[in-house]
Amino acid sequence: MKKSIIILIASLVPVITGAEEYGEPMTLQQCLGFSLEHNASLQKDRLAIESALQSRREIIGSLLPQVNASSGFSYNIQKTTIAMPNFVNSMMPEPMRDPNAAKYMTVTMGMDLSANWGVSLTQQLLNFSLFNAVGIAKAAEEMAALGKEADTDDVIVKTSTLFFNAQILRYSIGLFDESIAVMDRLGGIMEANRGLGLVRNVDADRISVTKTNLETEKLSLIQALEIQKNLLKLEMGFPMTDDIELVPADLDYIETLIFEESINDYIIEEQIPFKMLKKQQTMLDLQRKSAISETLPMLSLSANYSQNYMGDHFYGETFHHFPMSMISLNLRFPIFNGMSKNAKIKKTEIEIKKSMKDENMLVQSLTMGYNNARMQMDRNRRSINSQKRNKELAGNVLKVTESNYTEGISTLSDLLNASSSNIQAQMNYVNALNNCVKAYIDLMKANGTVKEILEN
Repeated sequence: MKKSIIILIASLVPVITGAEEYGEPMTLQQCLGFSLEHNASLQKDRLAIESALQSRREIIGSLLPQVNASSGFSYNIQKTTIAMPNFVNSMMPEPMRDPNAAKYMTVTMGMDLSANWGVSLTQQLLNFSLFNAVGIAKAAEEMAALGKEADTDDVIVKTSTLFFNAQILRYSIGLFDESIAVMDRLGGIMEANRGLGLVRNVDADRISVTKTNLETEKLSLIQALEIQKNLLKLEMGFPMTDDIELVPADLDYIETLIFEESINDYIIEEQIPFKMLKKQQTMLDLQRKSAISETLPMLSLSANYSQNYMGDHFYGETFHHFPMSMISLNLRFPIFNGMSKNAKIKKTEIEIKKSMKDENMLVQSLTMGYNNARMQMDRNRRSINSQKRNKELAGNVLKVTESNYTEGISTLSDLLNASSSNIQAQMNYVNALNNCVKAYIDLMKANGTVKEILEN
């Protein structure tokens, strides 16, 4: 494919150098660079990708050995006392037994001080749910990346459209300046001739009214330009309190590039919405496997080692310490869950079938969008040719009429009508060119190639 819309819009104007701080008029490429860096939606997308990455790392961490250490120290202010049958008296020889001994005796348990420390290890050996969860987390991460890619396309389209809208408005203001200059020139001639009694007052007033109307329309365009620039700043993440200036557009060069450019063949598999749907189907399939895995056995290994200390003091005859260690293999096998897991599996299978129906509808919708964008592009190209011829004719009519008016052949009404028709023809041409550029951008988005704007 030839160079894309970046040539169509940005390259048609001189490249501004030394504008890193944007103190000079910005090109489309500079606006796009700023927008991709500071747009709020894209910043959130980057955070979403990072969050998805950390979620996957969290699940992977669950599959790695889990090691924990613990320790404790206790000072028994009041030890536990229990009551039990007086087996000591009953175990003595008959002559030595105390017939008056109490039936129960009390025993104080434990020592004054106790302490311990230990280490435990747990390792998942067979856990299909966790294994499958890693795949789901990875798919979610890829889904977040596709979401950012889709938002990037939207930002490129919106920024490019707002940029060119502002350029067209600025160009249109220049057209009104030219028409107002013509009225000023005619007004000067009128005033000179009116002083000589050669011009009626009503004719001079008509010039003044026409000029005022042009100035009013120009003011409306200026206000519209400021609105477009504010919208552009909002999309770019540009400070609203700062002014932004854009380079002027070379409309002839834009027109040439519009008719020279070509579009790659439409490939449905390259469309981001289609990729996102496919990734959703992958996640649904993983969720189905996850539901199945909940019915499968789980095997884990655990090991513990600890040291225990006790005594009235941590020294001397009353001080004791002993180790404790254990290794265990744990198997859990689900037997009956009230058919809830089976229902969960069936539910995910239904969601997969629904997604397949969504895929058919999406393919039809995307294909229709591309075909409509292609037809809109062709129609706007034809419109440009028509409006360009009309603009040239209106310009010639104005020149001839102005010359004839100077020579006294044409009336003032003829001149004013020709001037009005000329500016209207120029505005129609500019609007047609603007619509064609919008259609071109939409066509690139529908074709999945809008990111080529950033290649040049």
